[in-house]
Amino acid sequence: MTPPVLVTAPSARVVSLPDMKLHLRIDHDDEDSMIDALEAAAVAYLDGWRGVMGRAIMPQTWSQEFDEWGTHKLLLPDASNVSAVGILDGVEAPADSITIKANLGGTFVEVKGGAVDTVRITYECALPVKQLPAVQMAVKMLAAHWYENREAATERALSAAPMAVQSIIGSLRVWM
Repeated sequence: MTPPVLVTAPSARVVSLPDMKLHLRIDHDDEDSMIDALEAAAVAYLDGWRGVMGRAIMPQTWSQEFDEWGTHKLLLPDASNVSAVGILDGVEAPADSITIKANLGGTFVEVKGGAVDTVRITYECALPVKQLPAVQMAVKMLAAHWYENREAATERALSAAPMAVQSIIGSLRVWM
């Protein structure tokens, strides 16, 4: 098994610029690029296989490769639209069958087919819609914290990221 590879990145932002500015209480356009960068950094910190949440926030497509057909665990939860191909001598052939099984241990895909060198499973994933408001709040809070604490060292005392952010992340984190 290889680590998941991002095939198609999300096309939508987690938090819009107007919502970020409202949260930050900013009513001018002078720092829009910084606010965009802070939102993107907060999302990067949380999102995807390497993000601290261990899951995709907005809809995106990932793939994983395995040495053979069989039952394989997907490293990102909330999978849908799963497809699989077997690759033999550089030629791709679709799987004969695909069965998705999700439980508390994760999402598993059983794939069957002919002779292969590699099996590539591609899937879409995104956070359930009902959980999106919590992640949006975490992104806003992280961006606000980083906006107020821009330097690694200053003469004033720095604070850690807000405990509420850790609480939100903890409730949504997937432990694989």
